[in-house]
Amino acid sequence: MKVTLPDSLKDFVEQQVTAGRFANSDAFVSDLARAEAEMFSRIAQGEPLPVDEHFGRRLEALLDEAEKSGAYTEVTKEDFDAMVLEGLGLAGY
Repeated sequence: MKVTLPDSLKDFVEQQVTAGRFANSDAFVSDLARAEAEMFSRIAQGEPLPVDEHFGRRLEALLDEAEKSGAYTEVTKEDFDAMVLEGLGLAGY
């Protein structure tokens, strides 16, 4: 596999390697990919999606995956509202 990064990210990766956080740029990319794979695995097992600076990107990837699966379930506005309340910990209100 070959990964191409813009110069600004190359500089960042090189800084991480120079600082001794990673043995080389391949180790940096490998660690990043492993962390993302672990995150998606935990989400697939029912853990909530962490709300951090990567939330939007992860949510988009999960929605793309769901769309490609073709396994749709019709929901009403009431169903969706109930899911929102459940997500907020307010189920039954």
